[in-house]
Amino acid sequence: MKLVHISDIHIHPETILDHDPVANFRACLAYVEAHDADADAVVISGDLTHRGDAESYRMLNDILAASPLKPRLMIGNHDIRGNFIAAFPGTPRDDDGFIQWTETTPAGLFVYMDSVDEGRHSGLYCHRRQAWLQAALARARAAGQKAWLFMHHNPVRVHVANADVIGFANEAELQTLLAANRDVIAHMFFGHCHYSLSGTMAGIPFSAPRSTNHVCWPDFSGVIERMGHGDLAQNYNVCFLEAGSTVIHSLDFGDAAKVRWKIESAAELA
Repeated sequence: MKLVHISDIHIHPETILDHDPVANFRACLAYVEAHDADADAVVISGDLTHRGDAESYRMLNDILAASPLKPRLMIGNHDIRGNFIAAFPGTPRDDDGFIQWTETTPAGLFVYMDSVDEGRHSGLYCHRRQAWLQAALARARAAGQKAWLFMHHNPVRVHVANADVIGFANEAELQTLLAANRDVIAHMFFGHCHYSLSGTMAGIPFSAPRSTNHVCWPDFSGVIERMGHGDLAQNYNVCFLEAGSTVIHSLDFGDAAKVRWKIESAAELA
């Protein structure tokens, strides 16, 4: 199964840190349409807008309406549930009104989690949401499926102070739940940090792309107030999910014009 994972598009009518989020998302979407339209799923894992305002959701709706891609939309800490639901009323929700749902795919069960603690930049996965997740994982186990988790916030410390301070407020509690289900969880996908990440948590692999707009630079100084940013390459991830392997590529779509192609002869390949 082929998956395109995009995150932190931050749609906004004005520039953010000297970057145009609308132009950058359009460029990302155009590259996906041209080169990865055969993906079985496209997921945007939150921070759809920068301020959660109705105008920005309308802008996003207009952009997506003109695209052949139909991405699964998740919310992040910069989003506002009510405004998002008003703009995208067809997005599934659980019985408690959280924007989370499951989807059966060729790779297994995709689990889209709502990690937003509205009004705060840090994430929260409350007891009601944990119960929902535990039930979803139990169903996957009973069906012999692998579960692929999508969330906005990083479920583990990434050792960058200004990211870790706005990770999950109940990180240890969530990690206990995830670790208890490591046998069924194949991979965790998230965003939030704005730089490429990969690793494992309790034996569960994870990955994250950068933002499509204002990319951050990982800083290990321990200074919470310090954030590195600049003219850095935006990207999205292309993921190949197979029974015996998970392969993830990072596509710096803005650098595509720099690529030079060489057709090698059979002798060169020998």
